[in-house]
Amino acid sequence: MTPERRWWNTAGAWLAIGTGPAALVLGAGLADRHHGPVPVGALLLGGVAMTVLLLVPGRLGLRPPYGEGRPLAELLEAYLPRGDRTVVGTLMALAMAGWLGFNAGLGGAALGSLLDVPKWAGVVVLGLPLLAIAAAGQHRWNALALVTTAAALALIVVIATHGSPAGEGPLDAGFGTSSSLLTDVAVFVGYVAVFGLRAPDFTAGLRGRGDLWACTAILVLPTLVAATAGTMIALRSDSADLVAHLRTSDLGTALVVVAVAAPCLTSFHSGGLALRSVTGLREVPAAAVIGVAGLAVATTGFENALLPWLTVLAAVLPPLVVPLGWEARVRRRQRRPPRPVSAAMWLPAAALGVALTIAGVPGAPLAGLAAAVACTAGTHGYHRFRSRR
Repeated sequence: MTPERRWWNTAGAWLAIGTGPAALVLGAGLADRHHGPVPVGALLLGGVAMTVLLLVPGRLGLRPPYGEGRPLAELLEAYLPRGDRTVVGTLMALAMAGWLGFNAGLGGAALGSLLDVPKWAGVVVLGLPLLAIAAAGQHRWNALALVTTAAALALIVVIATHGSPAGEGPLDAGFGTSSSLLTDVAVFVGYVAVFGLRAPDFTAGLRGRGDLWACTAILVLPTLVAATAGTMIALRSDSADLVAHLRTSDLGTALVVVAVAAPCLTSFHSGGLALRSVTGLREVPAAAVIGVAGLAVATTGFENALLPWLTVLAAVLPPLVVPLGWEARVRRRQRRPPRPVSAAMWLPAAALGVALTIAGVPGAPLAGLAAAVACTAGTHGYHRFRSRR
């Protein structure tokens, strides 16, 4: 069991997600999609959805009696069969390669703008040193992570001080149409999809539920603030392109380069761990494979496709949270012997969410989550029926 910790011992990781440049681009993308201010109701419901998606898996890492006090790898080993763990590891590795592609693409575009070189050159100049730092071990880049978080906070201030057009606020009253509301909430679900599943790594050993709520607030509230600031990008420039918006500000462009360093390092590290769980590669080769894949994606302009990417993430990973939380609740109550979480409880729901997303159904990932609840309830009901025969 992980030694006892308090919320301030792990707050940095949560704050880094909440203040990352991706949150700014998320807000800009929403405003661009709405062709104007974002409905405040979409932000509020998005915040609620993010909170739930962080609390449910995060509780698994808490010390008993509130949780199990173990990180994600140990929890998956206790809850999932080997084959299912391989599927989850593969999905996590692909997701982290995608996040690396976004952050390195954004930082590479900013660096290319500063140095007046092609974006691919900026990606290489930024990405290769970060890969070397990541390969040196996590203890080598903790200080850099603090610097990049500070840069991300400064970047939010820079964007906010640019302001929005005269007389036009960043938010609009109401919730918008039902289809746009579902689509907006799904984007917020996708934003925390990977971190939510990995939440036990950051809650393992926390004393109690108050610590979990504090960590969740440290992520969700800054995300909503950053997304609100990000709407000003689209309102001023009619585009969600953060680098283009900052082209007249060398300071802002430089802050983008610094701010993406920590998310890139996290993607190298976490993606490497996920790939190791699937392939058995050593740490450095696994990080290198993720690095090559992610940096290749970064050269394709992937940073301009954040909202579609988040929608896919929302469809693929969150359905697993449903049966994990359900089974954990049953195990805490000790009403029956533990059962493994089968793929039937979440994988068909994830496939449904992806299929509906491809078909262009508004809020398709939320339908996938609802399907995961139905599949999980149906599987548990089937087991209860068989046990009574």
